[in-house]
Amino acid sequence: MNKMERRDKKLRTAIEAGARMVEMSSSKIAWDKGHDKVKVTSGKLDYRAYQVLDCASDLIAQEHWFGTMISDWDKANTKEPERFLVPITYKRFLKFIGDKGSLNVKKVTEIFKAVPKIILEGEMDIPYCLADKNWLRISQYMDNICGIAVAHEDKEFGKHRSERKLRGKGAGKEEPVFILLFSSPYGLAFFRNAMNRKGTQLQDPKLYRLLPEAQELFQAVRWKRDLIALNTEQISKIVGWIWPPKNFYDRIYRIRKLLKILHENGFINKPTEHGKNVEKKAWVFYVRKRKLIVYRQNDNSLSPKNEK
Repeated sequence: MNKMERRDKKLRTAIEAGARMVEMSSSKIAWDKGHDKVKVTSGKLDYRAYQVLDCASDLIAQEHWFGTMISDWDKANTKEPERFLVPITYKRFLKFIGDKGSLNVKKVTEIFKAVPKIILEGEMDIPYCLADKNWLRISQYMDNICGIAVAHEDKEFGKHRSERKLRGKGAGKEEPVFILLFSSPYGLAFFRNAMNRKGTQLQDPKLYRLLPEAQELFQAVRWKRDLIALNTEQISKIVGWIWPPKNFYDRIYRIRKLLKILHENGFINKPTEHGKNVEKKAWVFYVRKRKLIVYRQNDNSLSPKNEK
């Protein structure tokens, strides 16, 4: 067995064990947000938005035919479609993040509809599988990541409606299907990254069960393969805390708590703290190498083609 075959076997084993395939450039965007290179001028790039994007990229990577043309004029004028779509059912999203009933349809709908309200501004250098040296610069960017439609609310996407009926409080109602539409410069880069192994990385799904701020911090660093150094200001901006804080001692305590959570759950190595002055604290650490998920999902119906 050669090196490529061993790598592919390891990848298949990890996915079968429950690992997610997540796109890399969204992590770099989160990093740049913490370093004032990219501004979020509208909406909120938070842990829920990352969960939606991770779910979409996992679907694209595993079942890439969910990315398709949705307009006839694309065929006539271009070799490639100008827009891609990814349908995500309500049930699939809950399974992806491991939610066992705390999120109802109304809340999940709010989560999805908040994503297109996120407007990014800045000059972006992102990991990109199809560019020279796997980096792409998007200059003077000001746009959203993707659009959102709900299949049963929009006639154009009616063919993606779910035949499943909700249970419990919404019993009898049609399960919503959220359509993510990628057409902006960054959205197209995100989609094509997710279709390519070089543009994605494995992720342990237990991340989505951690404290929201811990999720956001890891999302911003998972793209880096070298030593990570972050100070109090950068971590605060990554997780959306007000800067400067009223109480530096409290802020340091909260940052230590996030780093401890990530370390104890195996996402980073033990951080080293630097700086005697509370206003000049910084931490250095590494993201742990991608590990195989040691447990297996009880439900093997997570593949879209098996979803009824």
